[in-house]
Amino acid sequence: MNYFKIHNHEEFISENRIRALEGAVFLFVAIVIGRLFYLQVLEHDKYIALAQKQGQSLQVVLPERGEIFAQADNKSEDNLYSLAVNQIFYQVYVDPEKVTRPKNIADLFVTLFSLSEADILPKLEKTGDNYELLVKKASQEQVDKLQISLDQLLATANADKAKKDKVDSMGVYWKKEILRFYPDKEVGAQMLGFLAPDDSGENQAGKYGLEAYWQKELAGSGEQIATAERGPAKGGKDGADLVLTIDKNVQYQACKALEKSVLRHGAKAGSAIVMESNTGAIRAMCNYPSFDPNKYNEVDNIDVYNNFAVYHNYEPGSVMKAISMAIAIDLGQVNANTTYDDTGEVKFSKSSIKNSDLKAHGIVNMTEVLVSSLNTGVVFATKDIKNKIYYEYLEKFGFGSPVSLKISQESQGNISSLKEKNDIYRATASFGQGVTVTPMQMLNAFNVLADGGNLVQPYLVKELKYPNGVQEKFEPKIIRRVVKESTAATLKGMLTQVVETGHSRYAAVPGYYVAGKTGTAEVAENGAYLKNKTIHTFVGFAPVDQPKFTILTKLDYPTSAPFAESTAAPLFAEIAKFLLEYYQIAPTR
Repeated sequence: MNYFKIHNHEEFISENRIRALEGAVFLFVAIVIGRLFYLQVLEHDKYIALAQKQGQSLQVVLPERGEIFAQADNKSEDNLYSLAVNQIFYQVYVDPEKVTRPKNIADLFVTLFSLSEADILPKLEKTGDNYELLVKKASQEQVDKLQISLDQLLATANADKAKKDKVDSMGVYWKKEILRFYPDKEVGAQMLGFLAPDDSGENQAGKYGLEAYWQKELAGSGEQIATAERGPAKGGKDGADLVLTIDKNVQYQACKALEKSVLRHGAKAGSAIVMESNTGAIRAMCNYPSFDPNKYNEVDNIDVYNNFAVYHNYEPGSVMKAISMAIAIDLGQVNANTTYDDTGEVKFSKSSIKNSDLKAHGIVNMTEVLVSSLNTGVVFATKDIKNKIYYEYLEKFGFGSPVSLKISQESQGNISSLKEKNDIYRATASFGQGVTVTPMQMLNAFNVLADGGNLVQPYLVKELKYPNGVQEKFEPKIIRRVVKESTAATLKGMLTQVVETGHSRYAAVPGYYVAGKTGTAEVAENGAYLKNKTIHTFVGFAPVDQPKFTILTKLDYPTSAPFAESTAAPLFAEIAKFLLEYYQIAPTR
């Protein structure tokens, strides 16, 4: 019995302690809520006025967006050139309800901003109005002068007043705005993208290109912050800077050469990409027509925003013959000197394949197949390769999946036709029909032959520089071996002959051995190939013995010439010649 009495007594004491604790917590919460109510409601205007008094500006501050840089030259990686920069300006506005000296304020704006008093004074004297925008884009210098003048005016206004009658603000405020500026305008615009209002319309976000892909890193973090002009903006983290592998001089020359070529040959559009062969660093990425990202909303057709270098899926045509020949040689099906009797046609059960010149060439070897770009020859070279094996090789070359360049709009192409069992699908794919690729994929696959059989990971962003000093670097990387080194060496020799004596002779650069292949591709639409519409491509590398650059040039629907040897090949030569001179690479012949 005593046990129960003692137990009940302890329980009683425990309940009293709990009630006391609950009361203390309730009292603490009530005090906090009361204090918050006092500060946020009863004293709200006071603290807003204090902030305004501190700097005359209660502004909304967003984290500052990171900038984008290219390599300024080939002398030092530390020499950078701005491709996307921030320009700071201010929107100046007034609260007419708080303007006590409208005439004096009007005089300030007439003097500092060259505005008309007749336009300003009515806005300053409005009743029942708390917001009137006076200046859309004021400079830092103008705002600094305005600050000084307002401080002087405020001191004069309060000079002879009792403390209770003094005013805290002249009713003039400003908000900091950041304008994205692209110094190079149309050059490389699709690669960069642009900044535009987001879906909410309240903030800006990257659209297309690098601006879109790296939005999170460039934008920084943190919500909008209300802060006094002279007080620190806390709570946000500025965005990181992007340092690209792009060389501004290479980019400019490549893009201008592309523009001239598109116009010269009456093409609808074109792309050009320059990649460092052994590292995968992209030195130039161009599309034409282009647009000025500073005036992105003035374009006639928004298709011009698309980065066709990574976005456009197309049937590549005869440039694929180099890849197909590499597969056949790697599997031991043929070698450079293997011959066959070209009758000008290869028949299948329901169709036949002919050479583009509609001729029979007799006994020819595999090098001559590439030199003369014979459809029947590459069909012969790959005839005993199973569709599945050929498909797997194309996958190893990087076809059928995005290149992972870390830029928006990357397409993956389509090689799914090779999953069919019919031999015709492999046969047509061997010379670039029935499969689609992107220019970037085609360039990267061709680079396997330049880099000794290895698939290199292309990269466009070299480094992320965060505001706290942290740097995230991206290094060259080999993804995998695709073909044997001996296979790549054989193709180098064969493709050199293509430029020396074949359809690609206009890609030659005096003093150097160049390897490459043209492609003149038909354009499929609604299940049929269009008449008089072709896409011209050239892919090549130089110098052959130690390739420094792999370059792709592409023209859509040129009208001046029927084949790529007269359009895309000379464009390659122009860009390659500049590169070899710019990087001071000694002649090899």
